[in-house]
Amino acid sequence: MNFIGLFSALDTSHSTHAKRDALVEFIQTADPLESALGVEALTGRIKKNRLRPSFLRKTGMLGFGEQGWLFEECYATVGDLSETLAILFANPEKKPHFCKPVLAHWAAQHAALSTIDAEEIPGRILSHLLQLSKDEAFLFLKLSTGGFRVGVSKGLVHEAIARATHIDRAVIEERMMGVFNAEPDWLEKLKTPATAEELDARPVPFLLAQTLSAEEITKIDPSDVIIEYKWDGIRAQLIKTHQITRLWSRGDQDITEQFPEIIAAAQKLPAQLILDGEILAGSHEAIGSFNDLQTRLNRKRITKKLLQTNPAFFRAYDLIRRDGLDYRDSTLVERKDAIADLQVSQSTFIEPTTISSIQTMREAARAQSAEGVMIKRRFGLYQSGRKANVWWKWKLDPMTADCVLIYAQAGHGRRAALHTDYTLACWNDEGNLVPVAKAYTGLTDQELKQVDKWIRAHTINKFGPVRQVQPLQVFELGFEGIARSTRHKSGIALRFPRILRWRTDVGPMDADQVSHFHALMDQAYDV
Repeated sequence: MNFIGLFSALDTSHSTHAKRDALVEFIQTADPLESALGVEALTGRIKKNRLRPSFLRKTGMLGFGEQGWLFEECYATVGDLSETLAILFANPEKKPHFCKPVLAHWAAQHAALSTIDAEEIPGRILSHLLQLSKDEAFLFLKLSTGGFRVGVSKGLVHEAIARATHIDRAVIEERMMGVFNAEPDWLEKLKTPATAEELDARPVPFLLAQTLSAEEITKIDPSDVIIEYKWDGIRAQLIKTHQITRLWSRGDQDITEQFPEIIAAAQKLPAQLILDGEILAGSHEAIGSFNDLQTRLNRKRITKKLLQTNPAFFRAYDLIRRDGLDYRDSTLVERKDAIADLQVSQSTFIEPTTISSIQTMREAARAQSAEGVMIKRRFGLYQSGRKANVWWKWKLDPMTADCVLIYAQAGHGRRAALHTDYTLACWNDEGNLVPVAKAYTGLTDQELKQVDKWIRAHTINKFGPVRQVQPLQVFELGFEGIARSTRHKSGIALRFPRILRWRTDVGPMDADQVSHFHALMDQAYDV
């Protein structure tokens, strides 16, 4: 089986077990380099030298010549650039190969595109597509642009590797953390015993929390837990050995170079250490918003000015390793005691005596620049993944606002035929609608169909795949946080916006004003 055969099996199956079995077969039977490159793609590690969407659009225009408008119409209908190009330009006579390795050849073709002039790239892409079947063309473009998705989690890939190699999944989870080199001997390297220094330098799988509701909180025994704030930052592990200091995100990314001030501050910490915690914007005394923290992400160079205007720091709330000793089999209270004397910002916690004391701390969370509270079993161990009855997160109720739909765009995948991506607006002081957020989730499938039908009947303008609609429909928007922003016309940026309900009971003039968001901000953060 090659990667095309694997994709076909994964894309047509709704059974997790069937997907896992297909992955096991692929790992065991595919060409070793093919399986390595496939695992690299499935775990989201392909990031360098991606093809820009503009090249794909130019390829479509080139294929249609003077009738470029026809390509735009096709794209607007399909809703996905790669799929549109595969449908239009792949060789209809070509049948996909399900055994012969393809990924190394495609990687070489993709790499060759980066060596030619930008003007030649669309023609070269078109030439490639004409030699491929539709499935092959689709996969080639998705892998080349970084838009590959197939509905398989990283955890399922790790489970398949464990079954294929007969290695305990916990070992696979730990060894697959960090840098992955797609090489023919990747499976053999997984089986190689790790040295003590390697173990000290590697991140370990994170312990994750279950979501807790207001009704479920009454089942918690206050004497059995500790409570601390759920910080609104980036979950990360701070790792220090005798040779290196690094930061590793929960998204399995080395983010060391993006936060040099945290690395500098960690030099006073002992070696052979792994701390679990949160990267936060601002300082220990004045925590900034997540919007502030975003200015530090995915940058190739962190300037001195950026360090001054948008500083960040690390706040520890758990200990995984110290002095070379693994603390994951120690209880939480033992782990807390072990980090108490370290020179690092630590997340304060309380030992509640009543449910009301937990509720009181949660109500104060937003004023502390937190998202809610974490409830942690006092004697719980540090285990990988989302384990039952160890950690819970009880987030704040979302802030809300009634907003008007002004733009809509088709979704992706199974939603490509429906307009499911919405731009929502509120009124400014001059009586104009100003965009405040984009929302993609929250409506039922039936509601999406109804809204899509309405959008098509009330479109007043088109901008490529985007439709401008009559400003008549109102939706209640929910969001976790709010911050001032100079990049947005409304002057605000919302955290995790999503639709709570379709307000068919009100009209557009009943929607909120932008001042509503400023009032929420002042109330929440005591500005």
